[in-house]
Amino acid sequence: MERRKPGRRSKGDRTQVNTRQPRVLAEAAEAEAARRGMTLTDYIGQLLAGDLGIPYDVQEGLPLAKSA
Repeated sequence: MERRKPGRRSKGDRTQVNTRQPRVLAEAAEAEAARRGMTLTDYIGQLLAGDLGIPYDVQEGLPLAKSA
């Protein structure tokens, strides 16, 4: 039996893209991602996908257990 690796499930084949944006733009993007309940990575991925016409599959987050 294969051991399960800790951490979240892979989102598939990915590469890192680094950019430098004006602070006001980066802060606005972070705020909008948080407002939508998304990571900044997923928010930017969806923006790029919409502009380029390429599907972007956002992995659903796992439900958090409520504390007693």
